[in-house]
Amino acid sequence: MRTHPRRPRETGRFGMLLAAALAMTLIPSVTEPLTTPARADTAVQPKVAHDADAVTVSVPATGKTPGYTVDIATGELALTTERAGEAVLSTAGGDTGGLRFRSGGQWQHATEVTDWAWKDGVLTLIADTTLDGASVTARLTPASDRYQLDWDVEGGSPDRLGLAYDLSSAGHWYGHGEAETPRGGPGVDQPWPLDTGEVEHGTFGPASYNMIDPFWYTSTATGLRVDTGDVMDVAINGGKDGLGRFTVESSDTYKATVFVESTPLEVYRDYIGLVGKPVKSDATYEQYAKPLWNSWAQFYTKVDQEKLLDYATDLHDNGLDGHTIQLDDKWESNYGNLTWDPKTFPDPKGMSEKIHDMGFDFGLWVTLWINLDSDNYQHAVDNGYLLMDAKDTGKPCQVTWWNGQAGIIDLANPDARAWYVGNVKKLMSDYDIDGLKFDTRFFDEKCAPREGHQATDYQRLGTQLADEFDLQGAGIRVHWNETAHKAGFVTRQVDKGTGWESLRASATQNLAISTIGYPFVESDMIGGSGGQPAPSKNVLVRWAQSASLMPLMYSSTSPVDTYDTTTGQKVDYDQETVDLYRQAIETHKKLAPYIWDQVQSTLKTGDPIMRPLFFDFPKDKESYTVTDEWMLGPAVLAAPKLSAGATRTVHLPSGTWYDVNQGTVIHGPKTLKGYAAPLGVTPAFVNLKAKGAAKAIKALKRDDVPAASVLISPNAASSGSGTPFEVTTEATNWSTRAIRNVRASDGDGALDTWAGGGSSYHPAYLKLTRDGTAYTAYAGKDGETWSRVGTADVPSAAGTGDAGMVASAANVSYPGKNIEAVFSGLSVTS
Repeated sequence: MRTHPRRPRETGRFGMLLAAALAMTLIPSVTEPLTTPARADTAVQPKVAHDADAVTVSVPATGKTPGYTVDIATGELALTTERAGEAVLSTAGGDTGGLRFRSGGQWQHATEVTDWAWKDGVLTLIADTTLDGASVTARLTPASDRYQLDWDVEGGSPDRLGLAYDLSSAGHWYGHGEAETPRGGPGVDQPWPLDTGEVEHGTFGPASYNMIDPFWYTSTATGLRVDTGDVMDVAINGGKDGLGRFTVESSDTYKATVFVESTPLEVYRDYIGLVGKPVKSDATYEQYAKPLWNSWAQFYTKVDQEKLLDYATDLHDNGLDGHTIQLDDKWESNYGNLTWDPKTFPDPKGMSEKIHDMGFDFGLWVTLWINLDSDNYQHAVDNGYLLMDAKDTGKPCQVTWWNGQAGIIDLANPDARAWYVGNVKKLMSDYDIDGLKFDTRFFDEKCAPREGHQATDYQRLGTQLADEFDLQGAGIRVHWNETAHKAGFVTRQVDKGTGWESLRASATQNLAISTIGYPFVESDMIGGSGGQPAPSKNVLVRWAQSASLMPLMYSSTSPVDTYDTTTGQKVDYDQETVDLYRQAIETHKKLAPYIWDQVQSTLKTGDPIMRPLFFDFPKDKESYTVTDEWMLGPAVLAAPKLSAGATRTVHLPSGTWYDVNQGTVIHGPKTLKGYAAPLGVTPAFVNLKAKGAAKAIKALKRDDVPAASVLISPNAASSGSGTPFEVTTEATNWSTRAIRNVRASDGDGALDTWAGGGSSYHPAYLKLTRDGTAYTAYAGKDGETWSRVGTADVPSAAGTGDAGMVASAANVSYPGKNIEAVFSGLSVTS
């Protein structure tokens, strides 16, 4: 230990350790099981040094770990973690404080370190706080690739303890899972990295419906795990303050592990070493290869037997393959009865038979909520089958969910569990139901755990219940504990909106979920399911294309037709929508052998299948902020178009990449601007040196994609009236063959002729004529009387060549309104 100049105790409980502390190094203990706090490796001997301002713990590098130091400022307790002499993680300073707690509704924090000691591999620190009569005792236990940080508040009656970090000290932040944000997350927003948005997650806990874990990692290859079974309040850049606040709503010892590695992937692997990796996958090969079709986004609660059979028939007749038709919400006579509504489903047995005859399995949505007005509620109350109220354990706990007021089956009660499972299995047997979609919470913070159990036990109990049934690729939303990690369930996302922003969120959210230890991910239902207007054709197709390059496809909205839940009106899609959706399904089916290989690899390593580029290319700085690309296993770089338009920018890290659409080889790192991605094209690239490259190319290679694209971009986002600005035109040949006549008319890269006029009119008829190398443009109001607009001489177009048209429309007269421009009647004469 060191003697602080103003330390009040010269011979206190640490005084006798002074001589030993200045000379000793750690003699480590035998390594404990992975579920215990981190302890030092036998090959690592941390050292402690001090000066007038700080105590420093140094952990040397090994053959597998980079080594690090933790610098503890003693003037005001703050921790700075460094690797190779550079800071990679720092606690917050100022009025926020790194180790902070709430007492009497006011936030306080640790200040001056008044004493410290180094004994048996643990650095113990005592610090004053901003609250009179309260102190902080912190214990730091270093190991080769991490350190444990446990701390308590003595005095002051705190009700919350938290760590706060300066986000920028660690670069960018990831992990967390489904994030609640002011911009509508997790339904329509999932910032990636987390610090580029705002996360304000006030009920971050083990009973949450959101797929979350108390684990975060950074671009500087550090990580934070908070070991708690209590609800947390997590804010990352909340109010754009640049801070990460990780608060536990408890006065118990705050337990955290800080990982320090060379790459983010190694941090992830350290975390998986603590919580466990999947020991199996609950989905079969067929469930990876083909979509699950669920009725929810197609009908929401306005579903009946006739509609469901029409839905299945349309899918079957249009060659839209799938392994299961799953009937979602609103089939029951009442929630919790587990009996059919005879008005809407008069012959469920016959319906099941017809679905099976079309080659689909049949599945059903179920929940553990029992509504107060259901037939089974009083029976469950009378027999003690429900969770009890946390404030009054003499009465059943009543919770609010999206379909009313309900009780929750207490899975810790063996009799309650047996009653529920018996009812479900009888239902399945009577109506030939192959599997289930569990859509429920297994616990609620308003409820009390059964005697001898904790809230976190209910995630385990729910996992064990679900594992008895075929979940048909819909998986289950369990998290936070070792059982959930090891179960290997498919993870479906929370309901998304139906617009572009939700499609983009579905991609980044999968990256967040898969990199907290749930690798078998799928997006929410393709096209979204959040009760918004039906998805547009482009959103639906692009979502299907995106999902085709994820581990599983989860479908609902039919590309044949659907219903707009906001109006009740039927929405018909065109044949191209059906064809392109079918194409996405076929692409995914072809890719299934490669995906199945990744499933088997994940069972061995725990590594996610769908992962950010920087997991595979940690030295590629650009990849840390790429939001619309991902690696699918080691060989496939997926870059689907997740926004409107027909081109996109693609970032390729270092390596040799095969463009599956154009058949070309590209050497990275390289940024492809204006990559052609019309509606029928899904950009994807294969790392030729990666394992599985041959299978991936065989599945994804296409020969029917346009060979060139043109990107036209201004040099500024906007320009004032009368202010000139430059427009750059860039033509790119994506094919292996030469394309003729892709150049400016005189080779100088400039637009040769521009003509503009006064007010517009509609309909407008346009005509372009050619005489040798002279081109003349005309416009007219009736297609018979023409006015010349302009003429241009194009010497490079003297011979025979292809002809094309670019059409655009500007809305200048009706600002703020959507105006539709229709271009039709194109013809060519000679």
